Amino acid sequence: MGAPSFPLLLSLALPLPSLWVTALIFLLPLYRKEPFWQRAAACISLGSALYVVLGLLCVQLDVLMWAGPTLRYILAVALFWHCGDVSKNAALYCGIWTVIVRDLSAAVSDLLYRLLLGRMPLPWLLPLLVWGGLLTAVALTMARWMPDNRRYHTGPKQLTSACLILCLFLGIGWLYERSMLGPDLWVGGVIMLLIQLHCATVLYLQHELFQKSAIRQELSLLNHLWIQQKNQYDLAKENISLINQKCHDLKHQIQAMRLMFSDQQREEYFQEMEQSIRIYEILAKTGNEVLDTVLTEKSLYCEANGIQANCVADGRLLAFMDPVDLYTIFGNALDNAIECVRSFENRAQRIIDVLVYSEKQMLVIQIINPVSQALEFDSEGLPVSTKVKNGYHGFGLKSIRHTVRRYGGFLSTKVEHGCFYLQILLPIQGGTP
Repeated sequence: MGAPSFPLLLSLALPLPSLWVTALIFLLPLYRKEPFWQRAAACISLGSALYVVLGLLCVQLDVLMWAGPTLRYILAVALFWHCGDVSKNAALYCGIWTVIVRDLSAAVSDLLYRLLLGRMPLPWLLPLLVWGGLLTAVALTMARWMPDNRRYHTGPKQLTSACLILCLFLGIGWLYERSMLGPDLWVGGVIMLLIQLHCATVLYLQHELFQKSAIRQELSLLNHLWIQQKNQYDLAKENISLINQKCHDLKHQIQAMRLMFSDQQREEYFQEMEQSIRIYEILAKTGNEVLDTVLTEKSLYCEANGIQANCVADGRLLAFMDPVDLYTIFGNALDNAIECVRSFENRAQRIIDVLVYSEKQMLVIQIINPVSQALEFDSEGLPVSTKVKNGYHGFGLKSIRHTVRRYGGFLSTKVEHGCFYLQILLPIQGGTP
């Protein structure tokens, strides 16, 4: 086998710049591995050399027509996997978009070049500008719109249907090149381009449908949790009311029995008995019945498990909120804090602080608890749970955030000085009491 000619090497290398540019357009809006540009440069250099070598082999075997797009797809997936902080499914999915957008933009510029060849000087200039304009438009729109918080959440069904669309897209191009129309007839090129554009449109609509379906499922689950929270709040309210009534009766009974007995031992017994009942009688008095209910409910659990719960709250500031929304926010937040601190062997570390106050016409809710180790945060700024996953796993803070956003507020979390801070900011409605 003789040495490959320069025109052959050039023809093999021509698709690579457009491939890498298109891949970077879809990669830059995502979370990336550091050092990103060093990784990208190494991957592009190695991938380009590998593509030329394998391309020469494909030329000798006369399979470059269908093997070329396959090689470009593999290179694009490798770039996303090596340089992007993405899942395997996301890398495969982004590779599909890279190949389709790259081939579409190349087909448009190639068709323009054929039409302008011999009719104007520098016939390559306008196609080059059009190619750059198309990729710029994709970079400013689709590449930014499609990721959800800089990530692709691509499931098996979405990936499978996207692969089928890619096969159809590439098959149309291959059939056109093999057809009797021939690559020099621009009418056939226009027909092929329209069909491929239709495939790309279907792929985009498929992405939007799967994304909306995921949003609907999450909202459905949040609504289901909201109903559960409402039922739990109603039950807690009834239970605490019953406990208060019984404790009140027992207190008066003990006082009556104390008058009947004068023995010192019995007096000590009655004091111990009264003290044990007092923990159930102590109610949170914040000025908001709903907040009092949830704080009292959680305080009972904290008292039984050696957890110190401190509360400084002006409940009147929460009067504008729906009772179930209040229960959702404080119930989930306190459950998370209790889950974190109850595992501490040192009881002095089992502390939860609850603050509710106003500052600059904003309602501030803070729940603070110690943490034993550094936390990992996801792309949405929420801590990643270490509990075993189940159907409702990880939706506590999502439920809080969903509720807070309905009131035009913001939720933030952070770890500082060994403590986890959950802070909620809400615009005060109706002014400060």
